[in-house]
Amino acid sequence: MSSHLQVIRFILNSTAVLCALAVVLSAQDQPTIRTNVPLVLVPVTVTDKKGNSIDGLKVDDFVIGDDGVRQDIRLDTSDTVLAPVSLVVAVQCSGISAAVLAKINRVGAMIQPLISGERGRTAVIAFDDEVRVFQDFTSDSTKIKVAFAKIQGRVIRAGRMLDAIDESVRMLSTRPESSRRILLILSESRDRGSKTKLAPAIELAQRASVAVYPATYSVYATPWTAKPEDNPPMPGGGDYIAGLADLFRLGKTNTAEAFARATGGRHLSFETLKGLEEAITRAGEEIHSQYLLSFVPKSSDNRGFHRLDVAVPSRPDAVVRARPGYWAQ
Repeated sequence: MSSHLQVIRFILNSTAVLCALAVVLSAQDQPTIRTNVPLVLVPVTVTDKKGNSIDGLKVDDFVIGDDGVRQDIRLDTSDTVLAPVSLVVAVQCSGISAAVLAKINRVGAMIQPLISGERGRTAVIAFDDEVRVFQDFTSDSTKIKVAFAKIQGRVIRAGRMLDAIDESVRMLSTRPESSRRILLILSESRDRGSKTKLAPAIELAQRASVAVYPATYSVYATPWTAKPEDNPPMPGGGDYIAGLADLFRLGKTNTAEAFARATGGRHLSFETLKGLEEAITRAGEEIHSQYLLSFVPKSSDNRGFHRLDVAVPSRPDAVVRARPGYWAQ
């Protein structure tokens, strides 16, 4: 009886070993699956020294370095259907900007055909001492036009641009990661009284892969290009202290320029209605003529900000502009 038990135990033990070996061999035959690998999108603008777009470049013309390490990249042209545009337009609606708002109210019809496109979605917000959503994301050009026409000035000097950028980025973060996230700001170049700080706002925009395109104006120069009825009265009949405060503001960080540089956007400016129309046109032309590069980052110990360098060695005379980096997930 004992000999029979020993035989049975030997068979069971042998079976267990064979099963374990089969599991190991089976695992070795399966491909290794890597999860949570981020895809980095890098829209790139390539122009000559006169600002004219350079067309016809191929993937082999580009080199991307991620913290100095060359990456294997893919190229999709931005006029393909692969990356629809998600756009937020943030408009400063301070009463001091009334002369500009008279122009901005008239350009809503340009946004969908020139920037967001047929497959894109556009939202419209306005900011003074608070941030208000005038239109959530839509592809309806009529709704966008109506939203622009409704924006009116309320508060004389407040213009919380950083708070508006913070809200815009959070809105864009809800859009598909495969979309190109764009923020168009129509405002002064410097913030007026935001609670949000510059550095955290820039990091938030970079983490959400939002490209910021400010089109800015001067509240002192623009009124000279407006009709008298479009110019607001200055508070206190031309408040001397407020004027000095504005002069002090001019010495502070150019918020618009900082965001354009930090996100790969472009800082434009305007004074007249024609200038505003040209700024919107230039932004749209650039967005839809960019080369859309992407890559899966190679292994790295850097869990913070990755510096990107984009070059076109085949065109040493070219001016190349792209996002300066990205944050590891």
